[in-house]
Parts: sequence; C-alpha cells; structure tokens
Amino acid sequence: MKPKRKNKKNDIIAATIRMVARNGVKAATIRQIAAEAGVTEGALYRHFASKEELCQQVYVEIVSEMAAVKEKIVAGKDPIQDRLFEWVKITYEYFDRYPDAFTYVLLTDHDFPEDQREITTVQGRLLMKLLEQGQHTGEFVPMPLEVALSHFTGVMLNVPRLINEKILEPPAAKYTTDVAAALWRIFRFESIDEAVRSHGKRTRKGKEMERRTS
Repeated sequence: MKPKRKNKKNDIIAATIRMVARNGVKAATIRQIAAEAGVTEGALYRHFASKEELCQQVYVEIVSEMAAVKEKIVAGKDPIQDRLFEWVKITYEYFDRYPDAFTYVLLTDHDFPEDQREITTVQGRLLMKLLEQGQHTGEFVPMPLEVALSHFTGVMLNVPRLINEKILEPPAAKYTTDVAAALWRIFRFESIDEAVRSHGKRTRKGKEMERRTS
C-alpha cells in the first residue's frame, strides 16, 4: 500500500493562518509561509498565484465556516436574549478551538481590494440583523445599527484580544456569561419608569455600602 500523500495546499493554508495571526499580514512573507508549511516557494505558487490571493482564500474559508453557524442564530426563533448569549458563546468557543484562525479573521487588519471586501463584512451584517430584530421587537434601545455593531463587537472581541496579550487567562468561554450580561445591559430597552426604579435601587445599594464601610 502506498503511503498517503500530504495535502500541501492545506499545509500552506494552516501555515498562513499561523504566520499572519502571529506577525500580521504585512510581516508574513511568502518565504516564511512556505518554510512554515514545509514546502518550497515554487510549490506554494502552484496553488496560489500571489500572497494576496492566498490571504483572501484563507479568509473566505474561515469566514464561511463561522458565518454558517451564526446564520442559524439569526434565523432562530428563541428569545433575543438567548440568541445574544448564543452568539457570544459560539464566538468564544471558536476562539478557544482555533485561536489562530479567529485572530486571522477578527483581530487582524486585511487590506483586500475594494471589489473583494464584501467578505470582511459578512459576520457584521449578520450581527446587525440580530440587533435589528431586537430593536424591532422593542427589546433593544433604538440606535443606528452601525453604532450598535460597534458596541457589541468592541465588548465581545476585547476578551480574545486580552487573552492573546496574556492579560486575561483562557479559555474565553468562561467569560461568556459576564460578557453576554454586559451586552444585554447595554442594549436592553427600559421604559422611563423601569430606568428610574433601577437607578433608585442602585442609589440605595450604593448608600448602604457607604454606611457599611464608613
């Protein structure tokens, strides 16, 4: 029986993810990627015409996998709070399993040509649909969806970023409940009466704590 041949293209893709996640797009050279993959530069160019084509194909492959799961969340019928939690949970679980791939897509700047940039907004568009649903049902505070997206991703993506920087301890999944709860507080719509009652409770609690510590 002949030994099974290695899939060089998959090796190149995996090496690209590691090198870009580690060093950034500009610093990762074809020579470095080829060496990391254990192939010659000529072998790499037999699969990909350029570094730009390689980076784009890798990006598309990762995003397609991540988006397929999140499309189901957006299309689901569960309460919006449950789906918000699920979005964060799925995101962090993916980071914990594939930290390099996650970093490659969501924590690395890519400079794709104008006519190829649509792929970089796939997950953002899906998330805006989820946020729009929450606004439509009256459960989320009305605000421009671009602003809502900025709030959501700013809070959620900071955990993987801080883990990469060795500031937070992994896994990211253990922060799911706290982050989802923080996002719910940011977006949840409160009537004026609810807001006043909530503010009153926080004020009374704060004064009680001051009395205990004085």
